[in-house]
Amino acid sequence: MRRFWRAVTCAFGLAVLATQAPAQTYPAKPVRIIVPYAPGGLTDVVARLYSEQLRQRFGRSVFVENKPGASGIIAIEEMARARPDGYTLMIGNISTNALTPVLLAKKLKLDYERDVQIVAPLADVPVFFLATTTNFPPRTFGEFLAYAKQHPGKVRYGSAGVGSYQQINTEILAKRAGLDLVHIPFKGSAQRSCATSPTAISRCRGSTSPSRWE
Repeated sequence: MRRFWRAVTCAFGLAVLATQAPAQTYPAKPVRIIVPYAPGGLTDVVARLYSEQLRQRFGRSVFVENKPGASGIIAIEEMARARPDGYTLMIGNISTNALTPVLLAKKLKLDYERDVQIVAPLADVPVFFLATTTNFPPRTFGEFLAYAKQHPGKVRYGSAGVGSYQQINTEILAKRAGLDLVHIPFKGSAQRSCATSPTAISRCRGSTSPSRWE
């Protein structure tokens, strides 16, 4: 818990000291935390855990606002348009904080390095796990590779969107293993996890938020 508050205090301190008068107590009004994904995913869960802890500590409203879509661009630009007073924050991940600013820089209506300040890491979690429903034949990773090679263009996987780390890592796997996989983009891992019907998605590679294959 001490490490938790050290990270959070650092994040808010850096955001506030540059813009507020020292005599003003922070926070003096509700704090908004923007999440670049739909509700229910890992990033959303982390944001809501932090918002509740901050609410209890500061005695002020701290609310989460989901702004999914466009590989995080919608959320990033929403944050950048807000006043730099420490009352609008964003919790992202490697996709929104590293990949999108590089791969989709031309689509951003801002200079990411100039307009966005990364202030603190909040959580460290394993990146991937693979799961399957009971009616999916492969039971091991080796069996999955063999199955995908035998069914080119038939195995579909979901990700949190084009340019997300789930998509990039899966495409790297597909290229190295010689697989022909079909990408199904979603607005968040929760939506990806719920899409279990064969018409929506039949295979899923996900983060540590719940993911299902069938």
